[in-house]
Amino acid sequence: MNLLRVIKTSAMTMIALAFSASVFAMSLQDAKDQGLVGELRNGYLGVAVSSQEVESLVKDINQKRKIAYADIAERNNLTLDQVAARAGIKNLERTQVGLLVENAQGQLVKK
Repeated sequence: MNLLRVIKTSAMTMIALAFSASVFAMSLQDAKDQGLVGELRNGYLGVAVSSQEVESLVKDINQKRKIAYADIAERNNLTLDQVAARAGIKNLERTQVGLLVENAQGQLVKK
């Protein structure tokens, strides 16, 4: 019976940890919906409301975007900046009304 109690306790602990991790894990869409981040004209994300979690999310997404842009640039004989700028235009166009985008003055504002 002692082994059964240990298994039950372990299972409950694992469930609690999984639940708490999912509560604190922020998706890009969550961050956008909450007005914490916005799309920049240069193809990357910008931070509107700084926190460690938001900064980490933006850094991760921007690194992934840079890798993807570099791959596209290499395959199409373009520069990284050219691809990022084109992606920035597309990202701004695709952003839903009410979410943050960078304006011509470099500020994150609601679209």
